[in-house]
Amino acid sequence: MHKNRARMIIGILGSAFSSWAVAQVTLTAPERVGIGSAVPVEIAGETARADFLTIVAEGTPEGSYERYEYARAARVELKAPHAPGTYEIRYLGAARPYPTLARATLLIEAVEASLEAPAAIAAGSPIELHWRGPANPLDFLTIVAADAAEGSSEAYVYTKKGSPLTLNAPDQPGTYEIRYALGDVPYTTIGRHTIEVTGTNATLDFPSPVMAGAPVSITWAGPGNELDYLTIVAPDTPEGTWDEYVYTKVGNPVTLGAPETPGAYEVRYLTGQSDATLAAASLIVTPATAALDAPDSAAARTIIEVRWQGPGNDRDYVAIHRPEEDNQVTAPYGMVRRGPVLRIETPAEAGAYELRYITGRERRTLATRTLVVSPREVPGRLRVVAGNAAAAPDTENVVAVILDASGSMLQRLDGTRRIELARRSVATLIGEGLPDDTAFGLWVFGHREPDTCRTDLEIPIGPIDRAAAIATVNGVDAKNLARTPIAASLSEVGADLAGRAGEHLVILVTDGEETCDGDPATVIENLRAGGLDVRVNIVGFAIDELMLRETFVAWARLGGGRYFDAADSDALTRSLVQAVDPTYEVLDAAGKVVAAGTVNGDALSLPPGTYRVREAGGAASDAVTVVADEEAVVTRR
Repeated sequence: MHKNRARMIIGILGSAFSSWAVAQVTLTAPERVGIGSAVPVEIAGETARADFLTIVAEGTPEGSYERYEYARAARVELKAPHAPGTYEIRYLGAARPYPTLARATLLIEAVEASLEAPAAIAAGSPIELHWRGPANPLDFLTIVAADAAEGSSEAYVYTKKGSPLTLNAPDQPGTYEIRYALGDVPYTTIGRHTIEVTGTNATLDFPSPVMAGAPVSITWAGPGNELDYLTIVAPDTPEGTWDEYVYTKVGNPVTLGAPETPGAYEVRYLTGQSDATLAAASLIVTPATAALDAPDSAAARTIIEVRWQGPGNDRDYVAIHRPEEDNQVTAPYGMVRRGPVLRIETPAEAGAYELRYITGRERRTLATRTLVVSPREVPGRLRVVAGNAAAAPDTENVVAVILDASGSMLQRLDGTRRIELARRSVATLIGEGLPDDTAFGLWVFGHREPDTCRTDLEIPIGPIDRAAAIATVNGVDAKNLARTPIAASLSEVGADLAGRAGEHLVILVTDGEETCDGDPATVIENLRAGGLDVRVNIVGFAIDELMLRETFVAWARLGGGRYFDAADSDALTRSLVQAVDPTYEVLDAAGKVVAAGTVNGDALSLPPGTYRVREAGGAASDAVTVVADEEAVVTRR
């Protein structure tokens, strides 16, 4: 392609230059370019904001135009048409009939591209493509049926990524073309390569029969292309339809949960592009059974222990329902993965209930047991307050917040996504709940990449800049399928706190359990044992399982802190603000910790009895009596 430029000034006629000017406007542009190429045009002279430039075929009537760009800069870039020939670059005035104020002749020449690739390849396999061509910014390579109309495109890759490039072959056998297409409509093909896509097949091996809901280990042989997957469906399920699935790229063998309804099924190997079935094999699913052992009766809002026998699949659970309720209704529950003995809190309302063993996917009831809930003894209240009005809450040298932005935070609570509610609450903590001399840091997990265990430091520890910190928090959004690396996040915070003198407070805000195979309890123990003066508070948002709350309570206690249970948005904001205040524990007459609270925070509801209050690192208070339906107040020393 020639790079020569030509320039023309008014009054110079009949010269070898290819541009001339009228009305004090001058254009400078290449004399020739390839089809589809960028055409840089430099403009000199007096211009108006709505004047514009266009490229039209030589001899096109005055006032006509094709694609255009406004003349609002000294340098404008046009796109060359896709048909070779002699054209004019015209500078047109803004007012009808769009007079030509300057023009330059442009020769547009045909261009070609070359492609190197295999002559044949197995269906769905990656194809390595070597190419030469103009490499305009939006040029691309695509693979289409050999008889596809000009301008068609299927899977594609931009040439700007370099050479060689990779495209996956279609997963249906046949004759195809790889085409080099110019990157603007009408996607003109300037190079092509014919390739034969050959058929492929797969085999499957797994045990049968299996119990309903049980994990099925499936050994497969097949192409194993990037998006190929296995699924289990009914035999009459239409081609290309799937239920729960697993990608072959996960490994070999892979595991899928059997359907929870007994019967005949098929395991299918499907291609990732067209969902074509390469292999299918029969699977027989047999019924699953379960049994429950628990008290026949219990008081309202008390904790009972439930022993279970059953499939024990990861998402199975035991719940307390009214007999007339179906399993879709929210009810107190415990996940069977917690162990053979579950702790579940009874409902607040007395009456007849059922304990049910429920499968995790289809919510089928495998076992029931009657439970009578009796009225609860009227509780009293206990509140701990500061000793005098001048006493301020203890402040920390560093307040470090870990914010959960994993996939579960996309769920809605009262119509609003959890992550939005969490952002508001953390912003309130930053704006109103922290003293001016606070050193603040923010870690977030789940907001950068889906399906990962990544944690990012978004605000390094330092003097708090409230406006900047709130802006950062407001920019956090949850990613679908992102996981919950609590242990790794706590570990990263600990590494950043290492070597800092003073007291440090870590606040974890999360709506779910560890899902990245970490051990938060061990990490918290190591933080405390490593010489750091650190306290770990955990704020659980919309946690509706008692045993998960109890896990968080245990972790917070290991960290010398407290667990805050936030069922809704207001409770989340209140919990975060209270999380920076001093905490205390309540001990019963036997010295067992039965509750925890915050100084100047909400009153605790407790059964009538005698208790003592103990602040972190301090001695227990004198005995305090809690009376039914009354509030006892303990004044902090």
